[in-house]
Amino acid sequence: MTDHDHATADARSQHETEPAIDWEAAYAGGGVPATPVDTDLVAVARSLQPGTALDLGCGAGQNCIWLAERGWRVLGVDIAGSAIRSAEAAAREADVSAHFERDDLTSWNTDDHFDLVVSTYALPPRGRGRTHTLTVARDAVAPGGVALVAEFEVSLAGSGWMAEDHLVTLEEITDMFPGFHLDRAEVVVAAHGHGEETRRLPIAIVVARHPGPLGATS
Repeated sequence: MTDHDHATADARSQHETEPAIDWEAAYAGGGVPATPVDTDLVAVARSLQPGTALDLGCGAGQNCIWLAERGWRVLGVDIAGSAIRSAEAAAREADVSAHFERDDLTSWNTDDHFDLVVSTYALPPRGRGRTHTLTVARDAVAPGGVALVAEFEVSLAGSGWMAEDHLVTLEEITDMFPGFHLDRAEVVVAAHGHGEETRRLPIAIVVARHPGPLGATS
């Protein structure tokens, strides 16, 4: 992970009671060019054959578009209508097929299964909504598929940069993937672009692989 859209972090640090307002503000100006593709996603996706992918909290769609350009069939979900509109416009500009839905991850569900499920810096605050989102992420992984979850880690609490309930522990992610093989589960300190400065921030990263045979569920 290198630079990540600092506007989303700003919105989350405000610790509002209505998350839709935060995300709308974060993406109101578009921002696809300013938001790079997550390098952790790139590393995971390049180790897989293109298939179906789900991006939970897709923002302005940069990850979805990168995947679609490489042959993935992608669905992105985000609570912010401004983000979805930006993602759809960017997909048209890139001339790729990617589908986007505006919905609240704290209640959104799917019966579909995906070869790759992604949630990077988009988990709801700690509580039932976060548990629901992680449950959906786990249950949406097809047999043999992979989930990638990356989020700011709780040791950042006290810095004043982000409210504690927006942060995670590594264990609260790994505990949601019982029976999965953990290809990666660690806390790293990585560069994070924030305005004109770059900070090194603690990130919890989990790559969890479904134990079932690849392709057993479509």
